[in-house]
Amino acid sequence: MANQEEPIRIVIEEEDLPLIPDKPGFKAPDVKAGAKQVGDKATELAQKAWDSESRRKVTDGVKQGVSTVATKSSKAVANKVAETMEQQTRQQATALQNRVQEIDWKEEAKKGSAQGLRWLSEQLTTLADRVTAVKPPKPTGPDDQKPV
Repeated sequence: MANQEEPIRIVIEEEDLPLIPDKPGFKAPDVKAGAKQVGDKATELAQKAWDSESRRKVTDGVKQGVSTVATKSSKAVANKVAETMEQQTRQQATALQNRVQEIDWKEEAKKGSAQGLRWLSEQLTTLADRVTAVKPPKPTGPDDQKPV
């Protein structure tokens, strides 16, 4: 029963391990130089990948694909615009033809003639009023006569 009353303790001793071993002649690795080597290697691999033939083929394929899509898109837009303009022109021409057919030209001619004759009548009335309003005095003697 005595074991149950006392808690069990586990003691872990930590040893301070030096980062640099104490061996004579051993130097710690140069982290900066290692990082530079890794960076240089990554740069070299990236440059090789960029200069590779497969990258050029893919890039050329993408360029051609984009160019083809752009060309087809512009043609499709131009065709749609032309089609819309043609349709509007046809509709306007049809509307104009219908309007021309709806006009009763005989009636239009009668209206135009009547207006022209009314105007002419007004002008003749005005002229007649001017001629009849001014009456020259009748000559009574030889001095009053005007030489012809």
